[in-house]
Amino acid sequence: MTPSRVIGYVRLSRESADSTSIVRQRQIIQSTADSRGWDLVDVVEDIDVSASKRRLDRPGLSRVRAMIAGEEVEAVLVWKLDRLARSVVDFGTLLDEGINVVSCTEPLDTTSAMGRAMAEVLQVFAVLEARTIGDRLRSSIAYRVGQGDRWRGGPTPYGYRSVRHESGDGKTLEIDPSEAAYIRQAAEIVLAGGSLYSAMQAIREAGSKPRRAEAWSISSLRVVLTGDSALGRQSRHGVPIRDEAGVLVAPWEPILTVEESERLRAILAPRPLTETRRKASRLLSGLLVCETCGSRLRVNSRRTAGAQVESYGCRANGDGRVCERPASVNADQVETFLVDEFLAVVGALPVVERREVIRDVAGIAEVEEAIRHVTDSMREPGADLGALVAQLGTLTESRDALASRPAEPTIEVVESGETYAERWARSGVDERRAVLESVLTGPVPVKAIGRGYRRMDAERVAAPWAWLDEAAADFVDPYWTD
Repeated sequence: MTPSRVIGYVRLSRESADSTSIVRQRQIIQSTADSRGWDLVDVVEDIDVSASKRRLDRPGLSRVRAMIAGEEVEAVLVWKLDRLARSVVDFGTLLDEGINVVSCTEPLDTTSAMGRAMAEVLQVFAVLEARTIGDRLRSSIAYRVGQGDRWRGGPTPYGYRSVRHESGDGKTLEIDPSEAAYIRQAAEIVLAGGSLYSAMQAIREAGSKPRRAEAWSISSLRVVLTGDSALGRQSRHGVPIRDEAGVLVAPWEPILTVEESERLRAILAPRPLTETRRKASRLLSGLLVCETCGSRLRVNSRRTAGAQVESYGCRANGDGRVCERPASVNADQVETFLVDEFLAVVGALPVVERREVIRDVAGIAEVEEAIRHVTDSMREPGADLGALVAQLGTLTESRDALASRPAEPTIEVVESGETYAERWARSGVDERRAVLESVLTGPVPVKAIGRGYRRMDAERVAAPWAWLDEAAADFVDPYWTD
């Protein structure tokens, strides 16, 4: 059968700025159709599409198959056979569908019996070439990984940059100072009790952007902070590489310490679906008492003029106790009043944090992590228990030797670079309440007042601030827990 109406098909696995192969394929197809006197109905493209990965699931190829099945055209014209398929099975499927293929650069025309046989032979060699390329690539990656400090290739992890290895053979990674600084900034915020959202906002405002997106998201930042890359580790098939003793290999300078990484993973672990959130409390919950009866004031809520209004009130009478003059105060007003009093005294002071630090013996955290990994591996089906037990014994001896070294706790005074007003502005309710508790010598009494009295002053709410207590001669700065 000699075709009269044909359709052209072109494909390119990866389009680049200097690529002209699509244009060249079109030119050759048009020239071939003209030289044979065929009517070239259209030329269909699949760009940035791999025939090895997508197989026959390609938008352009699907259109070609539909047009041939609908008898709109009689054959498909391609630059080379491997543009159409890289699998013998896939090519056989197309032939079984009755698709005739004509190659512009190969002696291939399946409109004849000899042409169909030649097509099958050529396709075998195309498959062999694709597999050879894959084997060569996998062998190259395995070699680079086996060299220890060679980068295996692919997207460079955030916080690092790829550079030529000092030996001249392959590449390695080194810290990118600006990106590593953003990682440390975000980690410090989370480890200090801040939320992942506040860490994300902080590095966004500082000018940080991820590699392959316009802006950071909470999920992308969580991946960076909890992943192995920030520890200077390299992975293969998604699994971090270990040495013969089972200790994770870190061929590059880490951005975070193992201790910091484990704390971040514990803090940022996804919340179980069955876990319920604790109801948020107000700033002064548990800190206010009724001056009349001494009962703790509790939050009450009521709707007034279409708006929800909350107040702190004495509930002694409702609990079966007697209070002759129960106190009640608007929640927003009393919180604003006490916060203003607090910040007026300490707001401009610098935050100085005192921390007890136990100096970790170098390497012990890595060995302990390796012990946990070996122990978990023992529970897996088919585990080589003999080898794992021997490995565990070696690791345990290493840990005991490291643990025998002295590690005395020390107290560090860390200047945070913030004032109390600045730290207050970025803290949550629970943190703020803890700070207020540290500078109050007791509960805050609230006086009962007559109806219509709205003024908020020290007579109505007399906070026992530590700096007002003559007995507290050695006043200690408010303590911020980290």
